[in-house]
Amino acid sequence: MAMSAVGSPLLLSWLSGQQHLDLRVIVDAPPGTGFSVIQPTELTDPREFLHPQAVVLTVGMALAREVDPFPDYVARLAESQVSAIGFGTGLFYPDVPTDLVEAARTHGISVIEVPRHTAFIAILNAVAAERARQATREQERLIAVQELLSAAAVRGGMDALLAETASHLNCAVAVTDNDGRLHGHVDPTGPAGSLSAVEEGRRATRSGAGQRDGVWRISQRMTPQGERVHLITVVADHPFTPHDRSVLKHAAGLADILLQRPAYLRQARTELNSLALRVQLGLDSAGLSTGHILDGAADGAGRVRPVVVAADRAADLRRALAEADRGLAVGGRHLYSTPLNTATSVFLFRGSRPVADVAATFGASAAKLRIAVGEPVAWNEVTLERVHRLETAARSMPPGSAAGPYETGTAWLQDAAVRSALDVRASETLDRLVGAGDGDASEGRELLQTLETWLRSGGKTAVTAEALGVHRHTVRTRLTRIAEICEVDLDDPVARAELLLVAVTRQ
Repeated sequence: MAMSAVGSPLLLSWLSGQQHLDLRVIVDAPPGTGFSVIQPTELTDPREFLHPQAVVLTVGMALAREVDPFPDYVARLAESQVSAIGFGTGLFYPDVPTDLVEAARTHGISVIEVPRHTAFIAILNAVAAERARQATREQERLIAVQELLSAAAVRGGMDALLAETASHLNCAVAVTDNDGRLHGHVDPTGPAGSLSAVEEGRRATRSGAGQRDGVWRISQRMTPQGERVHLITVVADHPFTPHDRSVLKHAAGLADILLQRPAYLRQARTELNSLALRVQLGLDSAGLSTGHILDGAADGAGRVRPVVVAADRAADLRRALAEADRGLAVGGRHLYSTPLNTATSVFLFRGSRPVADVAATFGASAAKLRIAVGEPVAWNEVTLERVHRLETAARSMPPGSAAGPYETGTAWLQDAAVRSALDVRASETLDRLVGAGDGDASEGRELLQTLETWLRSGGKTAVTAEALGVHRHTVRTRLTRIAEICEVDLDDPVARAELLLVAVTRQ
């Protein structure tokens, strides 16, 4: 005896409303009557095979051989809690028998006429398609709820996760452990419900469900952490659906992650504490502890790329750091960075990453950065001298540019004789700006920043004004003041080039 798959009930009104099946209701069911399965059968007594709330399909082949079979036949179906009879006409019976209709009315069973041109398999296929559609919709709904729960957990931790769970399930929820400690609870209906969830959670020791005095409870056990076990318990004045149970399992998984996260953070902090102590005692001369931490930045060959990123404003660098951290987090990687000054930082990236890929890490913020990418080396070859060379290279680049180790061509600036000459010229020009402003150090820093930004922009006043967030007239006024203090002609391209070299090599 073939039948459609058993699932959540569908309404008889939905079945009779499928116009392509051309079904006709002879005996209507009360509004809201549902069915669980379609079961075609020609047995005169199919009781042992029937599911409750079934729709029995028959053409009456065996019944046609008996005398007055319908009262007893319908009574047997009623005993099996059948919802409806789909009677096929045009083969053994031209119409639905009157005796069957009367018996069905007596037992409260719906009767639907199935015309000969409608195959029973078409009804089974229609039901299967509807169940598949509903399953897809339910899966999409579950995914949407899971995304809401995940976002809440990321945004607000345990409290936000429990609040979202309680709101969606319309229940009280509590997280407890096997020692009876409470790790969070929410009840949108009032304190009494919250207390119930807390107490139920403290009594629970394993996953389970129950109902008592009109109150439904589910407890979901989480992953053991040594001897400690956490449970999430929900309590409501209504039954929980399969959808609710799926939502609860996802909430339990997220709560489990949140509860274990402090352990991961504690482990990371312990490693940092150990590193600091070894460095303080001089026990890390071989770089073993440092290497253990920095190894996470290396590629498969154990190489890293040192990268110096410079900005004109500290705020631009902070935004770049945040964007890089978000991008790396998506890929499950960590940020390795430390500041050199308020607007310059050094980073470590995997040695296999190309220059364009490194620049892309900073997203839209890269338009305001100068990014100097070093060659791939072992982590213990990343020295301060190498970083300073990259810093000089970065300071010589215009904003929005990124260059590899063989592109900037500034290594000659590190020559001792060149640096000595540049330092002398710096004392004659840029150093004067530091003491400008009649003792007001802020004015000197302001003038120095304006000059450096203007030089790197190629002498573009508008670009400089945008980078500094000031009016172009302000930039022109400052440049006039700088020319007076430094006693240089800023309209002279040679003087500008000289000042640019001085600026980029000045630490």
